[in-house]
Amino acid sequence: MKKLYALLIVLGVMAFIFSVPLSAPAADYKAEYKLSTVVGKPFPWGIAGERWAELVKEKTSGRINIKMYPGTSLVGGDQTKEFTAIRQGAIDLSVGSTINWSPQIKELNLFSMPFLMPDYKAIDALTQGEVGKELFKILASKDVVPLAWGENGFREITN
Repeated sequence: MKKLYALLIVLGVMAFIFSVPLSAPAADYKAEYKLSTVVGKPFPWGIAGERWAELVKEKTSGRINIKMYPGTSLVGGDQTKEFTAIRQGAIDLSVGSTINWSPQIKELNLFSMPFLMPDYKAIDALTQGEVGKELFKILASKDVVPLAWGENGFREITN
């Protein structure tokens, strides 16, 4: 439950960052922004994605509407295609996974070596320090704007 709460806080911060241009007229926004999540709605990332969409709509007085597409349904369920679809504009937002994006961004393979980091403190030092900043720069150089890091558990296997 603590992990879900922490993820919701991260997504709340992301929603705030996303909603900063509150003074822009409604004509500057799409009718709908597509949010892709790797997993389905009942999982923590899916729940967080729904909450993020709610917060953005609330904080922008309904000017920004986000529809969630769970299970990478916008790319036929092929998780490795999500990053490319974001770059091409088919997906606007994502609660994605580094392992799925690593075929396009090899530096993200760092997170596929979980035993390199002995505990949460080490992971936080990595993502919140210079390495995390550098990874954000690499993602930005590929036409993607990263907003925050989230966790899916430490040394857990999900499928």
